[in-house]
Amino acid sequence: MADRPCVAEDLGMPLRPRRGPPVPASGAAWSRGIIGLLVLLLVCATGILLYLNERDTRQKSVTVGAGPGTRDRVEVNADVQRTDPETRTVTLELTLDARGRYGDGSGGPADDITLITDSPDHEKLEVPAKTAAWRKGVTLPLSEGTASDYPFDRYRTALAVGATVHGRQIPVTLHIRDLDPAFLVGPDSTYYTEQVAAVDSVVQRSRSTFILAWFMIAAMWAVALAVVGACWLVVRQRRGLLWPALGWMAASLFALVGLRNAAPGNPPNGCILDYAAFYWAEALIALSLTRLVLHGVLVEHRIGGPVPLPAAPADPAPRRPRPRPRRVPPGMRPRAHDKRRGRT
Repeated sequence: MADRPCVAEDLGMPLRPRRGPPVPASGAAWSRGIIGLLVLLLVCATGILLYLNERDTRQKSVTVGAGPGTRDRVEVNADVQRTDPETRTVTLELTLDARGRYGDGSGGPADDITLITDSPDHEKLEVPAKTAAWRKGVTLPLSEGTASDYPFDRYRTALAVGATVHGRQIPVTLHIRDLDPAFLVGPDSTYYTEQVAAVDSVVQRSRSTFILAWFMIAAMWAVALAVVGACWLVVRQRRGLLWPALGWMAASLFALVGLRNAAPGNPPNGCILDYAAFYWAEALIALSLTRLVLHGVLVEHRIGGPVPLPAAPADPAPRRPRPRPRRVPPGMRPRAHDKRRGRT
């Protein structure tokens, strides 16, 4: 038989399966991929529509007071800049446009105008004549509600504006608009009496804050239940100290603290978010971590810890080779040095 090269079969090695031609993707795989892509696009489109709806809702202003039929009037624009539940205040920025005989043709007042508001810090605001761009920040108090109801806290506030020229009351139109991304300021009731425009509003968390708060609650519970499930599985299998699992659980314990502190609006400690998810999630993770450590210590103590590897045998000392005796053929005499060595 002609010589042939040694192959894996001759050495008793398993053969590697040969790669066949590429299998074309089935129609079901393409259908699943297309459905997944459509679901992803639908989710993104839903998020964009929610954003556009919230933006359009905020850009709509509430108008109360003298209508367009009143030519001689003063228009006051109030933009809500910031809502602070800790100090229980709402910060607004007021601007003024004078119309008709009260204006100078460019939006500024023709005479000195005094704005009267219900702000505790700015009850009277003086607007000098011929002022091209007048702006003033005022604060309003928040009533009802408490910050510990986060993210379901609701408050109420009210703004009333009047204007006088030389001590005489003049018609006023009030436009109020919400520009605070963290809160939604919605009018509850409006009235215009004795040339004073007033708006009573309800202040609550924005839709984006609600969505993020609910996501954080779900994420906290998901992480906590995942840690509990992993602890139960390791204990049931009677394993020892699994350092990767212990590191993951400890990291989750501190990661939830950072997630809690990242909640929008800086909620106070002890709010509904804490009692609904954060406290329970931290307790479950801490108990699971402690249980897993105690179980691992007992298992390691019972089996004596990891089995040590056998020590490698020491190299024996080199031995001196012994001289081999020479055999003398019959009829021949041994040499002299062989006699001295005692060889025969």
